[in-house]
Amino acid sequence: MPRYESAVYRVRELTMGIHPSWYKLTRMSELTEYLQSIPSYELTKRVASEISEQDLPRNPRRTVIEGFILLTKNFLADFFEEMKLDLERHAYNYPFLQARIPFITYESTEGRADYQRIQSVFRKLPRVGIRFSPKKIQNPVVPIILPGVDYSAESLVDSLSLAGEMLPDKSRLGWQHLDAYADYCLNVMALGRETYASLIDAWYFGNDSDSYFVGLETLAEEMLHHISDEIAGPRYSEGAIDREHYWMKSYGDFPEKMDISLLRLKDEYLGRLRESVNRDSSESRKKA
Repeated sequence: MPRYESAVYRVRELTMGIHPSWYKLTRMSELTEYLQSIPSYELTKRVASEISEQDLPRNPRRTVIEGFILLTKNFLADFFEEMKLDLERHAYNYPFLQARIPFITYESTEGRADYQRIQSVFRKLPRVGIRFSPKKIQNPVVPIILPGVDYSAESLVDSLSLAGEMLPDKSRLGWQHLDAYADYCLNVMALGRETYASLIDAWYFGNDSDSYFVGLETLAEEMLHHISDEIAGPRYSEGAIDREHYWMKSYGDFPEKMDISLLRLKDEYLGRLRESVNRDSSESRKKA
């Protein structure tokens, strides 16, 4: 079997290896609580202690985690709406051509222009052209979000730890890279402790800071990895990842447009988690 087809079948196998239950908020939150790092667990407990006095008829830590996941998905959806038109245009700049071209480097101003000229020619070829055109973005929001988890999303997927309904064996998992703030792999996004802490500080305690903006940038970048899977299919070789990072973070004025969109949204979300948790707790007391 050709290498490309083998990789496609492997990706399909891994994606199907995620049990449907992990896409549900309750199981996602349970998994998060189980996998959270100690600092993230303590931070969740700190926030939960503020609402536990309200006599919620449920686990207050789970309330915080569920509220955070839902707010993250709302933010990603809003960010996509801000960037939708630019993304649809920029999708045609994606490095669909997987083979390396001699003496041409995609990760450069001249190289990317050469890539686009070549891809434009391929798009005109019958039956072949479809491989060099972006697919429609249908589900831009990452389905499974695990806040405050330092284990890598890649290890969760590759080890088939989410294939069943049981919580995974932690001894089979790997950690995110030391310089990483988050990790994405095939529908799963694990947000590391630093990103989780900066977003909690802003979304719950209402504090604006440089680290808050970095946290939002991290969310946007991980969503773009997911969107890349949508428009081109998952590609996880070292070279493909390097070219994808360039497409996301260094291609023309696209990164600047991302920053402008994030700046427009960031103040709207200050204190939003506290509001949603309080609203949830109020509704819970009414039902009790």
